[in-house]
Amino acid sequence: MSSKRQKKTSKPDINPGHYLELMDRLHIIACNLDHHCLQHPLSEVHPEIAIRIEEALGRVLEAYQSVGEMENYVTYIEGK
Repeated sequence: MSSKRQKKTSKPDINPGHYLELMDRLHIIACNLDHHCLQHPLSEVHPEIAIRIEEALGRVLEAYQSVGEMENYVTYIEGK
């Protein structure tokens, strides 16, 4: 997996639906990490694996929370 990102010349147009869309995608990732990785038998047998997955899940949930806070702020600002 490459960590290089292509440089974009301009920022994409963002609309209010993008926040909920990203929150939905983060929720799906969190559910997949929990159901398919954290609850996998190998994770149950090897705590060091479970710890790494829990850390990843925590980061995804933090991102979900951040996007939700941004969405609330944008909704509040647009409502004024």
